[in-house]
Amino acid sequence: MKRMITVTAAARASGWWGLLACLVACGQVPGNRSSGAVGLGLQLSPGTTVSEAVYTIAGPNGFFSAGSVAVGESADLPVVLQNLPVGTGYELDVTATASDGQTNCDASSSFDVVDANPVTVVVHLVCAVPSGDATVTATINICPVIDSLGASPNDVRLGGTVALTSSAHDADLGPSPLTYKWAINGAPLKGPLPPNLNFACSAPGTFNFTLSVSDGDVTPGCADNLSVVSRCSVP
Repeated sequence: MKRMITVTAAARASGWWGLLACLVACGQVPGNRSSGAVGLGLQLSPGTTVSEAVYTIAGPNGFFSAGSVAVGESADLPVVLQNLPVGTGYELDVTATASDGQTNCDASSSFDVVDANPVTVVVHLVCAVPSGDATVTATINICPVIDSLGASPNDVRLGGTVALTSSAHDADLGPSPLTYKWAINGAPLKGPLPPNLNFACSAPGTFNFTLSVSDGDVTPGCADNLSVVSRCSVP
């Protein structure tokens, strides 16, 4: 058990200062790791580029999956998706960090899957540097602890499913009930989410699943984090 006596920082986002992506050229090859996209990346400013993004997919019946995509010279990024079940109401979220380590790029789009063919979803990357302010109040809190995190199996063929299971506790049961946040290869899944998930292997690669459990205390380091790795293999 970890006990922390903290000064809670209740941070709130105060907005983004705009930094729209600077387009170098109009053309880009549709890409993810399996599509072989080629290019030097999207140039935002002299010396600052974005060359790769990660994406998450949320769909009907609790479907979750993820992958990565090479970023070309255009802010309009085609993401080629395969091995998705037929259904409506899918949500694609794309995130990327620029080479300066500060600028973040985001995009999202809804789409449907009508047949077994690959789906190409084009999203527009918007890039900015986050800013914010904070207010400070004093409190004493015992931070939550993740007791276990597992991925089974840790190597699965395309089309298979990885079961993500976890358990956590909060000794003082406050200041709020536990909440669970998941990220896949650094890309956060939109919540609220349960402590257990089923991840569908729709693209080959190694996936790092990170769970963050919070009791509502936003002090840096109070939320507990744990990661586990699983691999999706080509048959």
